[in-house]
Amino acid sequence: MRQQTETRWYTCAMPIYEFICERCELRFEELVRNGDKPRCPECQTGDVRRLLSAFAVHSSSPGLGGGGASKSCSTCAGSSCATCH
Repeated sequence: MRQQTETRWYTCAMPIYEFICERCELRFEELVRNGDKPRCPECQTGDVRRLLSAFAVHSSSPGLGGGGASKSCSTCAGSSCATCH
């Protein structure tokens, strides 16, 4: 018998994309579900183009360019952050 696995919120992909409006040239981010095409929040046109977004990489590993566990990031308080410690 096959067991059904519950999907956790942290394992789901969040399809947040960056767009530019072709009419007013506003750059904005939008959470897109079911392949819907967003509208510009400024001028409400649907004439938007998805951009290739840049991404950031954060590592505390000295071998990957990080400073190791002795350096804390701007969002943690000392050694309580699991991201950089």
